[in-house]
Amino acid sequence: MVRPDDNSLSPRQQRLVRQHARQALKSAQAIGVFPTPIDEVMEAAKVFVAEEDLSDKGFLKKMAKAAGGTLKRALDKVLGVMHVAARLVYLNKAVHVAKLPFLKLHETAHAVLPWQKDIYAVTEDCKKTLAPEIADEFEREANVFATEVIFQLDAFTEEAAYHKIGILVPVKMSKTYGSSIYSAVRRYVSTHHKACLVLVLEPPVVHEDLGFTCDLRRVVASQSFDEQFGEINWPEYFSPNDQIGAAVPVGGKKMSGYRRVTLVDQNGNQNHCVGEAFTQTHQVFILVHSIKTLTAKQVLVQGQR
Repeated sequence: MVRPDDNSLSPRQQRLVRQHARQALKSAQAIGVFPTPIDEVMEAAKVFVAEEDLSDKGFLKKMAKAAGGTLKRALDKVLGVMHVAARLVYLNKAVHVAKLPFLKLHETAHAVLPWQKDIYAVTEDCKKTLAPEIADEFEREANVFATEVIFQLDAFTEEAAYHKIGILVPVKMSKTYGSSIYSAVRRYVSTHHKACLVLVLEPPVVHEDLGFTCDLRRVVASQSFDEQFGEINWPEYFSPNDQIGAAVPVGGKKMSGYRRVTLVDQNGNQNHCVGEAFTQTHQVFILVHSIKTLTAKQVLVQGQR
């Protein structure tokens, strides 16, 4: 099942959140420091990580009771809680270490963005979106704040532009900025000046008739891709029998070679593209871009892995 959008804001909201992200980086003297020093950003904002562990259900229940019912999500799915009054972030310490930088910044946003901190006494983050419209908006603002801080506004995008387009660019840059590969791939594609798209798939699941299937988790496109191709009606899953599924790395491989992908643009013209894949086992990323971005030395594989 494709996950709902969790990053879109109006131009005005985007500008406001970026202003506060910029201020957070400046206050921590973090601009140009790599990996982005998350703890220093939090310290400058006077936000700190609590010792308590949200994986302790007993503690979380006490917190929910003290909050007067403001914790609206399932207790077993909470990843982080921001206690705005105490300026303390409570984390589920079972969370994968790669997710912690983003999670810390996301929760910090609830205390840093002035229009949020006055409303939330206790704010939590989890795997599903809050039902109320205003809370959903706050979550998207917090996601954008975390993204702008960890990728240091335009720094990531400007650095990525110096490289030939390819899936390994954000994979390698994730280490520089201290982000997860997932976040880096999304940032790379969504801000790229060329027409490109990434399909984020769930790991392959054995299928008796098809060999395997990969459910579609998320679609992220650059602005120029959207302008050229519009919204493509992608299937719910892919298999080795289609041009996207054929690119999925199998047999313990992390990458697959370039694969031909044909897409029809909004004018009805066929466009020859390539798909290249990378997996870190948690997701499979299929980057799709124009065949014109390949150099003469890069080999296009059609039928073999």
